[in-house]
Amino acid sequence: MANFRSAHKSASTNHTQQLPRLRRIEGQVRGIQQMIENERDCIEITHQISATIAALRRVQGDMLRDHLTALAESSVSGGLSAAKARQLASEVGELLARLS
Repeated sequence: MANFRSAHKSASTNHTQQLPRLRRIEGQVRGIQQMIENERDCIEITHQISATIAALRRVQGDMLRDHLTALAESSVSGGLSAAKARQLASEVGELLARLS
């Protein structure tokens, strides 16, 4: 994984567009806390937890997509060797497998 990390340093990605979504998720978590404090129905709480997890997964997926796009663009412009490209692809595959 070290090679993937060193290669990605050249891939500039700005994730600040995710901040509003993360703030909404933060509000969802506070809402779940209030639901528990107010002794709401477990099924309702479970639905809110599922929605929060799904929202976090969307943020995670979008950040990874943007990062991989930046990495691919920097690799193409930098003339990445075929061997290095295969190695990075393998490392990305391993990362994706761990996330799923």
